[in-house]
Amino acid sequence: MNIPYNKLNNGVQMPMVGLGVYDIPNRDTQRVVEEAFEEGYRSIDTAAMYENEDGVGAAVRATGIPREELFITTKICEPCFSEKETLRAVELSMRKLGLEYADLMLLHWPVGDPTVMWHTLEDLYRRGLFRAIGVSNFYPNAFPMIADRAEVMPVVNQCECSVLYQQRKMVEYLKPYDVVLEAWSPLAEGRHGVATNPVLAKIGARYGKTAAQVALRFLVQNGIIIIPKTSHRVRMRENIGIFGFELSKNEMDEIRTLDTGHNVTGWPSDALTYDPKDI
Repeated sequence: MNIPYNKLNNGVQMPMVGLGVYDIPNRDTQRVVEEAFEEGYRSIDTAAMYENEDGVGAAVRATGIPREELFITTKICEPCFSEKETLRAVELSMRKLGLEYADLMLLHWPVGDPTVMWHTLEDLYRRGLFRAIGVSNFYPNAFPMIADRAEVMPVVNQCECSVLYQQRKMVEYLKPYDVVLEAWSPLAEGRHGVATNPVLAKIGARYGKTAAQVALRFLVQNGIIIIPKTSHRVRMRENIGIFGFELSKNEMDEIRTLDTGHNVTGWPSDALTYDPKDI
């Protein structure tokens, strides 16, 4: 399976589709990630909050795939207010991964002092601990305090995005910064009727694809990187089987009508704000 790549603003190539491992128990993570590698995945997304960085690192070390062919993302979510605290959080994640470097390190939320945290990541990036750095859940009320003060621009902003919450304004907002939107929960957590949506199912029938595959194809065709989460091998195979067809302009327009304009997972999204009083 040849998964296309997105060339990020620092020149690093990131697969357009990866495996998210949120909510997968650490005891199962190594097996799940190894199966994903066997199915053709080369990008894995974890986080300190997921408590399964150990399993991801173990799978990377166990595979016969050269390290340079893999793309490993993790995130620090601890509110840090100093360089020392940020370094401690990074060190803990890297120790659990057991890898010499991470391909992408994200700030998980706009908490603590994001400016201090970002400048610390910039320094570690220059030292080669990360191949790229970015942010997650940074909406326009928080993103500028990173981008406007950055010496190293974020490569991605990872936010909730699906056919039900298409984030068209966010995509346009990020363009002047040359920052890519990366979608977490690109299938709306497998709920909210995405897998049975009649519009998606009708389109999918034309190509011999499922409604879920059409939903994922829509995002990728809009230049959005996706990291659907699953621990089931058949779903892994389905989620990367989206490159043998292309949606027409009319079909893309039809899918755009499914946009609710708001988040659907129940997790805070644009309500995630940075409060200067936290410092």
